[in-house]
Amino acid sequence: MKARLVIFVLLVSSFSLFGQVQSLVKQGMNEAYNFQFESAEKTFNRVLELRPNSPEGYYRNALIHFWIFLGSRNEGEYQTFLKFADLAQQKADALLSKNPKDIETKYLAANLASFRAMAQATNNQSVDAFWSSKQAVSQFEEIIKANPRYYDAYLGLGLFDYAMSFVPDFLKWAVNLTGLSSDKARGFRYIKTALRKGTTVKTEAAFHLSKVYNDYLAEYDSGYVILQDLTSKYPRNGLFAYQSAVSLIKAKQLDRAISVLDRVISIKNKRVPQITALAYYRRGEIYFKKNQYRTAIRNYKKFLDTSKELDLTGIAALNTALAYKMLGKDEEFKQNLALAKGGNQDLFEDTYAMKKSETFLAHGITPIELKLVRMKNRLDAGDNRTAYDSLKLEIPKIENKETKALAQIYFAEAASNLRKHSEVVSVCDLLADMSLSSEKWIKPFADFLNAKAKFVLGDRTSAKELLEDAEDDNEFEFRDYIQSQIEWLKRRIK
Repeated sequence: MKARLVIFVLLVSSFSLFGQVQSLVKQGMNEAYNFQFESAEKTFNRVLELRPNSPEGYYRNALIHFWIFLGSRNEGEYQTFLKFADLAQQKADALLSKNPKDIETKYLAANLASFRAMAQATNNQSVDAFWSSKQAVSQFEEIIKANPRYYDAYLGLGLFDYAMSFVPDFLKWAVNLTGLSSDKARGFRYIKTALRKGTTVKTEAAFHLSKVYNDYLAEYDSGYVILQDLTSKYPRNGLFAYQSAVSLIKAKQLDRAISVLDRVISIKNKRVPQITALAYYRRGEIYFKKNQYRTAIRNYKKFLDTSKELDLTGIAALNTALAYKMLGKDEEFKQNLALAKGGNQDLFEDTYAMKKSETFLAHGITPIELKLVRMKNRLDAGDNRTAYDSLKLEIPKIENKETKALAQIYFAEAASNLRKHSEVVSVCDLLADMSLSSEKWIKPFADFLNAKAKFVLGDRTSAKELLEDAEDDNEFEFRDYIQSQIEWLKRRIK
């Protein structure tokens, strides 16, 4: 009788402890999602006290420092992440050695490998990152094979499927070596599955799905709606708010985006300063698109002075240079052109900035080229009528073939936005026959605009053929943006 009573008490105590730990984990994750990192660390340290032999507390602390590292690029945070990740892995290995079928612990280990891969990639340890990615993918696949209804694991697989498609060409050998594959469409499906049916990953799945809508499918409203829900739940999460501003910028709702970015800057979380820096970059981008050059320069400079990474520094410097040129300041124009060559060449924005800066340093910039910058800004700000009218007057005066092609593609884009589809077809047919030595992105983008016009005019066959041509030729600057537009039209044709 006494033995049974002891067993009963132990069981009740065990379930009580389990419930307490789960409650603390939920509390800590809500604090972490709201970027209340100090509170979250205290909560997860309480988990460590209650269950010192479990990987749970170490895993959650590793996650926090992983997020902080991504938002700060602080080497100390990277080392702290590795410390907690190693401790969590040791505890997980001990549990799996006793019970290899412990799927919860397997899932935790797969996530640890994922965090390690992303942290290594961010820390420029590319080869290590690919091997960690391989380990994570293998573990996620094992989990789903053992239990196809373990829907949280689909998020991990979906993210790798999606992310691997953006690996730069010079690292393709590492992808081949590790046997990793990429499939954006499958990644999209898996992430949606995790959001709909997962249990513990809904917040992360929602955030990543919003980015897929923005970057891969050009469905900016869908991305924004998801992010609005996240920002209402976690108002101090600057990343969610920042990403919602990006959705608004891509949807050409610049004034609404400004107010969101101001909120991100006002939060000013010192643990993740890169988010604040990026908010200044986006403010600079908005004011540049609005042709308000002095304000654009101030914000771009704030970004360049505070950014902890090279990403987007090239395009920020190029636009700063162009803004100075618009204000008649030639010396500052040249100084910033030189800086524009120092961005991250894995990003199409920075690659484009380097090429344009080299051209402008070698040959200068003509008045018509400056006017085209202003017209492109008009387009990006949603002022299609002004761009259309101005370009229609300007194009017949342009003699240089490359410059004329640039003016024509801007005109075609404005005409498309104004639903002047017959004019789009006429201009894009001309551009299809041109051979260009620079701005080669014009050809696939012209094919896309032509396909969109043909589709609206009822010629689905020609639209499909032009889309195939656009996709085949899309290997130049703005490749990711053009591909997102292609995917957007594909979904409508289907």
